[in-house]
Amino acid sequence: DYQGQSWFAPADIPGVTLSIDERAQRAVIDAPGASFQTTRLNAPERNGPSLTRAAPGLFLNYQLTSQQVDGQRSSGAFSELGLFAGMGVLTNTAIARDDSLRRSMTRLDSTFTRDFPDSLRTLNLGDSISDSGSWGNAVRFAGIRLSKNFGIRPDLLTAPLLSAGGTAAVPSTVDVFVNQQLVSSTQLPPGPFIIDRLPSVSGSGDVSVVVRDALGREQVITKSFYSSTNLLAAGLSQYSLNLGSVREDYALASNHYGALLAEGSYRRGITDRLTLEGHAEFLAHDAHAAGINAVYGVGRLGTLSLTAAGGGDQDGSGLLTGVGFEHRGRRMSFVANTLIASEGFAQIADSLNSSMRFRRRNVVQIGTGLGPAGSLSLAYVQQSFRSAPAQQTLSLTHSITFGHAGTLNMTLSRVRTDSTATSAYLIYVVPFGERRAATVSTLGGSGTGTSPDELIATLTQSPPVGEGSGYRLSGSTRGSYDADWRQQFGAADLEVEVARNNGIEGRSAFLSGAMTWLDGKFAATRSVTGSFAVVDVAGLAGVPVYVENQLTTHTDANGKALLFNLRPYEANRVSILPEELPLDTAIESSSTIMAPPYRSGVVARFPVQRVRSATLRLVTADGKVVPAGATVRVNGREFPVVLEGLVYVTGLERAAEGVAQWAQGRCVFRLEAPNARDPLPDLGTIHCLAPRSAGDST
Repeated sequence: DYQGQSWFAPADIPGVTLSIDERAQRAVIDAPGASFQTTRLNAPERNGPSLTRAAPGLFLNYQLTSQQVDGQRSSGAFSELGLFAGMGVLTNTAIARDDSLRRSMTRLDSTFTRDFPDSLRTLNLGDSISDSGSWGNAVRFAGIRLSKNFGIRPDLLTAPLLSAGGTAAVPSTVDVFVNQQLVSSTQLPPGPFIIDRLPSVSGSGDVSVVVRDALGREQVITKSFYSSTNLLAAGLSQYSLNLGSVREDYALASNHYGALLAEGSYRRGITDRLTLEGHAEFLAHDAHAAGINAVYGVGRLGTLSLTAAGGGDQDGSGLLTGVGFEHRGRRMSFVANTLIASEGFAQIADSLNSSMRFRRRNVVQIGTGLGPAGSLSLAYVQQSFRSAPAQQTLSLTHSITFGHAGTLNMTLSRVRTDSTATSAYLIYVVPFGERRAATVSTLGGSGTGTSPDELIATLTQSPPVGEGSGYRLSGSTRGSYDADWRQQFGAADLEVEVARNNGIEGRSAFLSGAMTWLDGKFAATRSVTGSFAVVDVAGLAGVPVYVENQLTTHTDANGKALLFNLRPYEANRVSILPEELPLDTAIESSSTIMAPPYRSGVVARFPVQRVRSATLRLVTADGKVVPAGATVRVNGREFPVVLEGLVYVTGLERAAEGVAQWAQGRCVFRLEAPNARDPLPDLGTIHCLAPRSAGDST
C-alpha cells in the first residue's frame, strides 16, 4: 500500500509484460484478458406477472346430449359447478343418464383447490388424483393433497439452465445465441466473463458466444449441450403428499370409497446433471411400495435413468428394477427403457386392477428427420403380465409434407398377443385456407380385430375461435358416412351429427355452454374451461375489447363484457382502443395485464371518464385571429392555439374564463358551458379582449 492505495508489481501477475519507452517517457503494460477480474452476469430473468385477485363469483358448465343408435334412444347431461373467491375455488361435477336400461345421476368429483403463488404450493381437499412418481400409477382418491405446483409459474424454467463464457480483450459487446436464437446481449469490460441462467431448449443444441469489440472484430465461441425436462435445476425440488380413501366405481357410483391411501413423492435436483426422486405408497390391508429413481445427464448424449423399488401385499413381496436412456436431438431422437417386476412385487394400482399386474415392460422409440423426405419413427412395446397374455406392438410411421400441396402420413402396425394382427393406414390431407381441409385415407389389415379394407374421403371446415360454424362430411367405399355440423353461438355450442358405420345408423345432438356470475352480472357464454374476466368500461356500450390484440367481444348495454378461457397464472393483455371510444371521453390507461387464478374470475375496470370538450375560434378585439403558437389557459389547464386561431379545450363542466398569451400580446375571454348532448360542440368565434389590468389571471 502507498498513500492509502493498493499497488501491484506487474511481474507478479501471470502473463503480464512491462516495457519502457524511454523516448516517449512512458511504460507499456501488456496484460492478457485472463488477468482481469472475471465479470459474472445473469441473463435477463423471466418474471411472472403479479397474480390478479379473484372476485367472488360462480360458473356453471353444462353439456346436454341426445342420440338414437340402431333404434335405441338415450340422453345424458354433464354439469360442472364452480364457486370461487380470493381463498380458492370449489368445483363439483356430475353426470346424468337416461336410456332403455336405467335412469341415473352420479356425482363425479367434488374438490376445493387453493393455490399459494408465493411458495408454488397447491392444496386440494376432496376428490383428486394421486401423483404416480416415475414408476407408480395414478389412483383416484378423496382426501387431502398438498403438492409443489410449478404450473402456478408457467414462466419458471425448472430444467438446468445453461451458462456461457469467454474473454474480452477490450470493452466489447457479447451476444449469446441458443440454437441460432439470440437470448442475451450485454456490454462487458475487458477480461474473463461468465453469463449464467441462459434458457435452453429440450434436447441437444449449441450455445454460441459472439464477442464484438468497437473496431468490429469478432470472436465466436461455440459449445454443445443437452437439456432434458427429466432433470431439475440444482437445488430445485418438487413434492406431492396424498392422504385419503381410494375411489371405487368411478362414474358408476357417487360415494363408493375404499381403503385408506397414503402416498408421497419428493424430487430434487442434486446437481444440474443429477436428479433424485423418492416415492412411497401404502394401501391399508393391501399393497405397499417404496423406491427411488435417479436421472443423470450424460454430457450431450442424453439422460440415463435408474429405478429401484420394493413392494408387496399380503401374498408376499418383491423388487422392481428399471433402466432407461433418452436422447432427443434436432435430427434424431432415441428413447429406450425397461421395467422388471419380480414375482412378489405389488403396488396399490395392482390391487385395483390385478389382471394387468405386469412382469416386464420394454419400450423402444426411434425418430429421425429425413429433410425433404419428411420424418420417420419406429416404436416397439413389449409387455408380459402375470395373469394375462403377453403383448408385443411394433409400429412404423412416415410423414412427409409437400408444402401447400398437403401432408401424407403412413402407419404400419403389428400386434401380437395370443394371435397376430397387422394394420396399415395411409392418410393424405390437403388444406384449403386456414380452416378447411380435404382428407383421403385408406385402411386395412389382417388378423383379429383389424379394420376391413376401406377408402374414406372427408371434407372438414373447423369452426372459428369466436362465433361461426364448422362441418365434417365423409363417405367410404363400404357405405359408411358421417355428416356433422357445429354452430358456435356467443352463449352456447350446438353440434348435430348423422352417421352410418358397419351397417348401424345413428343420430345425435350435443349442446354445451355455461352460465357465469361475476361483479354482479349474470352472463351466458360458451363452456368455461380456463379462467375468465369481466371487463367494465364505465357504462359505455358497444366498445370493442381485445385480448392479445385480437378482437374478442364488445361491451353490452351496461358497459361490461365477459372474457372466457383466459390462461390462468399467465399474463393476459386486455385492451381497448382510445380512438374507438366516444369523442367526449378520456382514458388514463387503455390496456391492462391480468393473471387470474385457477378456474376463477377477475374484474378489469378501465378508468374512462366523460370529458366536456369543445372547439372554438379565438380572435382579438379588432377581429384578428390569435396567432398560432399562443397558449390558452382555462380552469388551470393549458391548450395550444393552432392555425386560424382554432383551439380545442377540455374540462368545460361549467362556464369559465380564460387567458390567451403569446410573445406580442395577451387577452382574456369567457366561455359558456357547452351543450351536454353534443359530444364535440363548436363554440364558434370567441372574442378575446385586452385585460382590465396587469393582474388579471385565470
